[in-house]
This record gives sequence, structure tokens and C-alpha cells, in this order.
Amino acid sequence: MRRFVREGFVVLQSELPREFHDRMHDALDSLDERGPRGHNNLLPCVPELARLLDEPVVRGALTSILGPDYYLHFHRHDHFALNNAAQALHKDGDNHSHNAVDGLRRIHRTRFAMLFYYPQDTPLEKGPTGIVPRSQYVPRRALEAARYRMNELNNRLGKEIEAETGESAFSPRGRELWRERRQRFHDENPEPMAELKALDAPWESAKIPLLGDAGTVVIVHFDMVHGRYSGNTTDLSRHMVKFLFTRDREPARPSWSGSGTPWPAEDDPLEPVWRATWDWHRHTASQRCGFHLPSAVEALDGSDDHAALGAAYTLGMQAKQRHDGLEALFDRFLGDDVHRRIVATYGIVAAGAAGVPRLVEALRDAGTELTARVVDVLGDIGPPAASALAELTSATRHEDVNVRRYAAEAVGTVAQGTALDPKILAVPLADDDALVRRNAALATARLSPEIGARDDLVAALAENLYHWHHHVRGWSIEALQRLDSSAARDVALRYLAAARWDPMPKSGDTPTGAPAPKGVVKAAAML
Repeated sequence: MRRFVREGFVVLQSELPREFHDRMHDALDSLDERGPRGHNNLLPCVPELARLLDEPVVRGALTSILGPDYYLHFHRHDHFALNNAAQALHKDGDNHSHNAVDGLRRIHRTRFAMLFYYPQDTPLEKGPTGIVPRSQYVPRRALEAARYRMNELNNRLGKEIEAETGESAFSPRGRELWRERRQRFHDENPEPMAELKALDAPWESAKIPLLGDAGTVVIVHFDMVHGRYSGNTTDLSRHMVKFLFTRDREPARPSWSGSGTPWPAEDDPLEPVWRATWDWHRHTASQRCGFHLPSAVEALDGSDDHAALGAAYTLGMQAKQRHDGLEALFDRFLGDDVHRRIVATYGIVAAGAAGVPRLVEALRDAGTELTARVVDVLGDIGPPAASALAELTSATRHEDVNVRRYAAEAVGTVAQGTALDPKILAVPLADDDALVRRNAALATARLSPEIGARDDLVAALAENLYHWHHHVRGWSIEALQRLDSSAARDVALRYLAAARWDPMPKSGDTPTGAPAPKGVVKAAAML
């Protein structure tokens, strides 16, 4: 567990026989990861993969990292590699964790994790996944800002192509035009491209390959910097199956053995981050003494992401004893410098309950942008921000959609352990915005112990099972399964029975190794 907190990953080995992994490899080879037979339908197509996820070694590690009653996220993906190149390093998008409203800050606390699985031996020539250890907490402010500007260019090019051609930018013609115009921009603007390459170089030099035999499993922090380390130079397929997992409840006690030892003092600028994260997992208040305020503030305002982050956490952990440090954090959090604001926010989260009164005070005259930022921070603080629950409940009905999104999610962490009227989630569960509904369904799943056997939300969740957005559907079925309500379980079972997908397109099973029925072969060939 210490390794996961510090390095951001742990490597495990499946105890299932080699024959199992060979079978999984062959089954994955037959899928189409860009079509209906694969991607989020991976498990219906290869249901036996669930045996790997239920192994004691895997379940034990996930329980240590995410606590008991974690759940398998509805997104999963087989990263297939054959005769391709290395992939750019990146942190995954905001569909399953999220960025804050500034577009750069991410959530450090372990509420999501990823699992990588190799069904085949994966030496360097097979194009293994690459990761950058200890990168999961670092905001990479300059690099991410430069990439954000490039993403804006890509989005603009896509809109221009769609307006000119009437076709999607993802159509064959749209992709061709997009590549041509992007290359023209690169040729005509060498300076920003050189800057981006220089900012990315230290991360590329720090990446390591995840090599392993068939059955290797790696669990990583959701915000780990990763990408395909190198191309697969063999003529054999390489699969890396990615599953996501979600924490159910905020930590109330350690979920692993041997957790009584405090974090050791280490000479590393990120040590305060590791200490605070370790203590959050242990549900223990962090104590950090002996810092020099001017030096900490100087580091807080500097461009070194590691030093700035360590300073923010140090100031936040000392908030109960040193109010001047908390004031320094709020000065920057309420300021206009986005890069300083991002780092200061981490310190305010580390301060916990000590920062809540100032956050609530900031809401009184806040505009929509600041309101969304404050609500997001309160949600990240979690149960220690329970005194702000009334403000968060009110924010779920705010006129601004962004505020409602963050408020619905925040209620799900902050209200844990409090007396709760489940009706406060009824309005966001029926919101016009899909992401508000998604976050409200996630909050309902997280608050199932507080909601208990009450059926107030069953009808809204049942309606959301048929929503157009798969995140709304995914969180709603999870919430229905977790509510202590026979009506909720009945709705969930009926839906799952009806939605069951048999990967064989024709009735009738075929024994392993036997030729498939002609109708099956014909139907599969048409996919």
C-alpha cells in the first residue's frame, strides 16, 4: 500500500493457469474494439474475464486501495497493438474521474483506480504499456496548459471541417482533412510545437515499460501518466485490457493490514502529498510541523510543480496550528492566477474541516465560476465538510449547469455519515443535463447506507436506465443494486435480465474447439 501511495502502481500476478490466459487472448483477438463486440461490451463478449477480477490477489489489492464494496466501473477497454508505434504519454480524460473547472486540477484522493491485464507474455518487443512512477499527483501545469491550447486547435479544426463538408470530423474524409490542416499548422508554427516537445521530454525520459508474463496485472492510480511504451514489432497481437474501479465510501478506517505505522519522513518535495494521502486512507489527521512560512509560500508561487505541491500540502496540514498558512492558500485560491490557484486548492483540501468556514464564506458573493470551484473543493474534502451540506444541496438547483454538476457529485461524498433526506437527489436525478444526472446517480450509489430502505429515488433511477448517456445508465444500475430496497433490486434485476447480451448471435452453444454452427459463422461474418 505504501508503494501504491508513493509510486502510483502495484504489480500482481494472476494465479489462474496459463490455459486461462491463452483462452482470453484468443477470445480478445476475435473482438472489434471500435465496434459493438468489444470496448464497454467486453465482458458480455468474454464473460470469463470476470474470473480474473474475482481472484483473491486482485480483490485483496483493490480492497486495500479502494476500500470494501468498491465496484467495477462500466467502462472497460482492450488496448490492442500490432505493428504500431509508441503512444504519447497522457493522463486519462475526465469521463471517469474529473478535472476541476479550471481544466487542470485533478482529484488526488483514491476514488478511482485502473487495472491493466496482459493475457500474453509482454516483453519489450510486444509494445508494453509505459508509465511514469510518482506522476499521479503532479499537475504538470505548463505541459497541460500547452496541450489544452493544442486541443482547442484540434476542436476548432474539427468544427471547421464539419461546417465545410457537412460530414463528421471522424469520417474518413474528415480525418484526412484534419490531418492535413493539423500538419499545416505544425509546419507554419514551429515554436509552439517545439515548446510542447521540450515540456514533454522530462516525462518521456522518466517512463518505464510494464513488462510481464501472461497473467500480469497492474493496478494504477487513475491519474498516472501512461501510454504505450513502444511499438509492437512482432507479427503477433498484443492485448492490454483496462478495467476501471470506483471507491464506494470515503475511508472510515484502514482497509489493509499493517496500517498503524505513520508515514516516514523522506527527503522529497512530494513527501507531504504522500503523507496526507496515506493518512486519508487511514482516516487519520495529518500532523506536519516545523516549516518556514516564507519558504513555503515562495515554493507555493514557484513554477516547480513538485515543490509547489509539497508546499501547498504542508500549509494545509498545518491549518489548525498555523492560520497564516491557510490565509496564504486562500489568497491564491481566490486570485486570478490559474496556475497558483490550482496548487493552492490541493492545500485547502488537505486542510479539511479547517478550511470549510472560509469556503462557505466565499460562496456568499461568488459568481458562477467561483461557486463551481468552491463546491468542487467541498466535495473533495468529503465528510469533514458536512457543515456546508445545506449550501451544497441548494447548489444542486443552481441556474448554472456547471455548478449543478459539481454540487450533485459533492453531495455524494460530503453527506456520508449524516442524516439524509434522499429527496434532495430527486431534482438532480431528473436534470436536463446528462452529467448532472450522472453525478446524482453516482451520489445515490455512494449514499445508499444513508438512504437505506427508502424508495424515494427508485422511480427516477429506473427512468434513467433508459437515458441516452451511458454514464447515466451505468451509475443508475449501480445505485439500484446498492439501495437496501426490494423495489430497487427488483427493478435492477428485471433490467439486467432484459439487457443481457449473448455474444453468440444465434441460439445454440458450441463446445470449445468445435466448429460453430453455420448460422453463427454467417452472422459473425456480417458484423
